[in-house]
Amino acid sequence: MKRLLSSFLAIIMIFTIIPASVFATGEGFFDKPDLIMVSPNTFTGEPGKDLELDIRIKNSNGYEDAVDVTATLYSDSSGMVLVDGKSYREEDVIKSSDTENFSFDVEINKDAPDNTYTMDLRVVYYDTLGEKYTLSERINIRVIQNDTTPDLIVSRTDVMPNITVNPGDPVVVGFELSNMGEGSARNITISLPGLSEESLILANGLSIQRIPDISGGRKGYAYFELQASNTIRSGNHEMMVQLTYRDTDNNIVESQQYFSFQATKNDERASKLVVENIKYPTGALGQNREVVVTFDVRNQGQSPAKNVEVKATSQDESGLVPKSLGITKIGEIQSGEVKSFQFLFVTTRTGQTRNYPIEITVDYTDELVEPASRETLTHLVGVFLNAPDENANQSTPKLIIDRYSFSPTLVSAGNQFQMSLSFYNTNNTKTVRNIKIYLTADEETESGSVFTPVNSSNTFYIDSIPPKGKIEKTISMYTVPDAKAKTYTLTANFEYEDSLANPYTAVELIGVPVVQQSKLDTGEVGFFPESYVGQSTPISVEFYNTGKVPLYNMMVKLDGNFQTENGQYYVGNFNSGSSDFFEGYVIPSEAGQLEGELVFTFEDSTGQKIEERKPFSLNVMDMEPIPEFPMEPPIEEPGVGGSMIKFIIPGLVLLAVAGGIVFYRKKKAKKFDEDLEIDE
Repeated sequence: MKRLLSSFLAIIMIFTIIPASVFATGEGFFDKPDLIMVSPNTFTGEPGKDLELDIRIKNSNGYEDAVDVTATLYSDSSGMVLVDGKSYREEDVIKSSDTENFSFDVEINKDAPDNTYTMDLRVVYYDTLGEKYTLSERINIRVIQNDTTPDLIVSRTDVMPNITVNPGDPVVVGFELSNMGEGSARNITISLPGLSEESLILANGLSIQRIPDISGGRKGYAYFELQASNTIRSGNHEMMVQLTYRDTDNNIVESQQYFSFQATKNDERASKLVVENIKYPTGALGQNREVVVTFDVRNQGQSPAKNVEVKATSQDESGLVPKSLGITKIGEIQSGEVKSFQFLFVTTRTGQTRNYPIEITVDYTDELVEPASRETLTHLVGVFLNAPDENANQSTPKLIIDRYSFSPTLVSAGNQFQMSLSFYNTNNTKTVRNIKIYLTADEETESGSVFTPVNSSNTFYIDSIPPKGKIEKTISMYTVPDAKAKTYTLTANFEYEDSLANPYTAVELIGVPVVQQSKLDTGEVGFFPESYVGQSTPISVEFYNTGKVPLYNMMVKLDGNFQTENGQYYVGNFNSGSSDFFEGYVIPSEAGQLEGELVFTFEDSTGQKIEERKPFSLNVMDMEPIPEFPMEPPIEEPGVGGSMIKFIIPGLVLLAVAGGIVFYRKKKAKKFDEDLEIDE
């Protein structure tokens, strides 16, 4: 019995020494680097003397390195405090969780009066995939002439529980005050004048903290209980701390210093409205005819869309005017909710034969973003009016685009598409000649114009079009990869002549719907080739959004003829550039070859539901019966007992399996990094 207990104790000791990282899921391998300044941002100097600033920058991310780091210090705008010598420092890499020191020399003008001068520090760095980031901080230089007076500064700022603040979370901001002079600072007050509903607000306590006295060379501490606003914008925030105290001569001294903190992004929880199921007349309409436009607006985001305004407006009321109210306002659209809208128009009695555009606009806000930043999406549809012959048979020939189409129907950013245009001479008797048509796009991206002709220019020529005649042209166009998913407007500009060489011009609008291609990449499916009936077997996979748009309402699940544990994982909105990890368990019910699939489902930027499957195969075996203990204890050899070995060997095997899992996951993460480098 003692030997049996010893065996179980040995197994427990083996698993106790396995580090927790063996069972880590691998999350965090692809986080971005996050540089913060961890040294005090206030330094004290004297007029006419040089000052050396040691600024410590820490990579607070525990996984991702920051590379090609450049720190630049800018002189104070007053000219009293200048950078002496080289104004920038470079560092090849700041590894995750490491801290590097950047040293700068500063020259203080001999005539500089007592004051606090501000220098700007800008740190530019990149992640291992080449993405650029920037850190901006203010460096305060306190210049004093008489060291016997008190000099109170904020020597340390604590943002708790973390320097990264989430919307709506409680935040405690503490300030360590140091008296750098020899005299005593009395009647000290500390306040935060920058508190607002758009940043940090007071949660508990007073908005002004008081300290009776801090002697020369001593320190004090004050803190504020705050809360981050629900609408706080993401990124770096800078706030002022105001100090007021009396010196040894009972004079009032005031100074301002700054501290900074980070606010997280809200993209994953934001609302996302899409317009779908647009219906409108596609054939030719006569004058004084009713036009009905209907469509649905769906919220495929994770939070409500607030203050929604939906509009449908005619872009040319000479031929198409509204018959119903052109704007509809609703309070909100919940996540997953669909609202239907209908707008009525009527063609005018004096409308001429041409295409009349209708612009659909949806405007809304989200409680997780700034109120001033409203999201807007637009769609353009066209209604073709065919006027009677007596209106068309006039002295001035009219040239219009009566029909256009795209192949594919939805244009993907970064791809080519075919645009077919039909040019129609509406006049009954006159031929139009020397027709010059050139296309222009009103919007541009960082890459330039959204649309570029392929193997041709944006201008083309048609010799002539007879009365009531049509000419069709097909143009190959390319859409830049960074074009946003929305409907863009192409303008077709016409220059032509009639048979008497009289010149004419005209303009037609073409709505081009552009979508960003959704792209989901997955790593290798991880599993043990052999498993046993009734025993759970882990199935794992890493997956990445390598497209330029989020994947909405994403779900991962195990599918097959078997029972599961943790067999379904709801990811939600999966942002561009993100990575995640899934691990579920399969429980086979019978021996043999077991086939299964990992199923990924999500909605793209157009609201279309997409499903991708990854198959896997397991060899399932029956469990071997567990032998009963013999009635007679076996004869043991000298040294380690045989019964002890029976328990230690399985423990070592399990330890090796756990180590294999760690090696497998690290290998997958390294393979993903190499794939990304190849893609770049």
